[in-house]
Amino acid sequence: MHHIDEEIIQNMQRFDIPGMAFVLADENGTIYTKGYGVLEWGSAEEVEPTNSFQIGSISKVFTSLAIMQLRDQGLIQLNAPVTEYLPWFATKNPTLSDRITIHDLLNHTSGLPGRLNTHDINGSHPDAIAQQMARKLQNVQLVADPGTTYEYTNMNYDLLQLIIEEVSGLYFPYYMRDHIFQPLGMHRTFFTSEAGLDPNSATGHRYIWGKARPFHEKLAYATLGSAGLSTNAEDLGKYITFLLSGSSVSGNPIIQADSLREMHMAAIFDSSIGYGYGWEITTNTIEKKGGLPGFSANLIVLPGKSYGFALLANSKQNITDETNFNIYRILEGEPLRQLNKSDFPAISYVNKSLLYISALFILVTLLMWLPTLVGWLRKRTCSSIAKPSLATLFICFMLNGFILICVFYYIYLYVPYASGVPSLYRLTTAPDTVYGLTLLSLAWLGFSISVACRSVIRKEAKASQKSKASKPILPPRQ
Repeated sequence: MHHIDEEIIQNMQRFDIPGMAFVLADENGTIYTKGYGVLEWGSAEEVEPTNSFQIGSISKVFTSLAIMQLRDQGLIQLNAPVTEYLPWFATKNPTLSDRITIHDLLNHTSGLPGRLNTHDINGSHPDAIAQQMARKLQNVQLVADPGTTYEYTNMNYDLLQLIIEEVSGLYFPYYMRDHIFQPLGMHRTFFTSEAGLDPNSATGHRYIWGKARPFHEKLAYATLGSAGLSTNAEDLGKYITFLLSGSSVSGNPIIQADSLREMHMAAIFDSSIGYGYGWEITTNTIEKKGGLPGFSANLIVLPGKSYGFALLANSKQNITDETNFNIYRILEGEPLRQLNKSDFPAISYVNKSLLYISALFILVTLLMWLPTLVGWLRKRTCSSIAKPSLATLFICFMLNGFILICVFYYIYLYVPYASGVPSLYRLTTAPDTVYGLTLLSLAWLGFSISVACRSVIRKEAKASQKSKASKPILPPRQ
């Protein structure tokens, strides 16, 4: 396992990752598990395999497991419409949304847009969540007919969470604890609404202009089924063993063997990748990655070779996935991909561009006013407001104002809408983008106001006192 340790440690050092945890398991149990780094920057507490990490979207494959368990018990039919379990469920076109099935939610073929999520939904009571979700969906247009197109969206699994509660009569965390986690022996696996109670949890970190900063985020209860799970390397090892063997710690099956095999089969393909029941499925592997503003995780299982492994990190960056793919190459005896810092910049090119464009507008604005300011300071010029011409009104006020409104609409309305957040400042997954767009909006505002003001302000030279004194005084006419 020396090569695995070496790959993880060198990538942590190269990309400033505070801490990681790794587990390798087969159908008989855990083979190797280890922690690396620290729980939080500046802390002396080292990561252990029992420390909890948030795993984001890997939560989905546990939610789908619960759905299959209820299906095996005859409480859920996968081909039944969602409205059979959630009668209030409807989008802008109820005729289409009435056709969405449980199977569609599991496989992201519902047609619901990718931007949808429930991060802004308050409360934990199913009725309160249902009312808020119904309002959120009432004006949503499906991107495709149900069952025809793969469109990844957290909303699919947020709905499955409600269905599990409706069918079982239990709150989602309680059902998962009693019927999934405890039977699997995953005793330190829980949902993030409880994370503040566990001192054994790693602290998440997000990167602001290339520097890792501790970040704490408590997800809404309504998002637990899609992104709310916390677990550790040891518990994930038990889950991998279950996926390969089909056996729980107690010896009682969690789901039927045929159902487990069904979960590992692709229901729909997008290019060369298959998707089904929350998993990404290739020829040799079933995979799932997850990320939150302060965490990232990657899980890879090889059913044909009866082993699997997972890598957890208390920072949010794509290098976690790439490191785990290199571990796959190590285990399979394949050449590694060289992971260079230049290929994974700490500050993205888009965010750098936002800074450069903002700086350009600030510079142009300063240069626009510099001569006037120098004249005012030296008291050589004074200013007056001139009546604007029709061309000036159109170009400097109407056209310039229209562009300003468009810029602010894009930054403060469209970007949050497309990202599925209620406001720009709730886009916690991309702090550099938020700060960059804010700076750009302020720079453009200053530039726009300057263009309008400069178009009507006229500079006039002041006559010096000396020139006034030397001017001859003519006698009055007789």
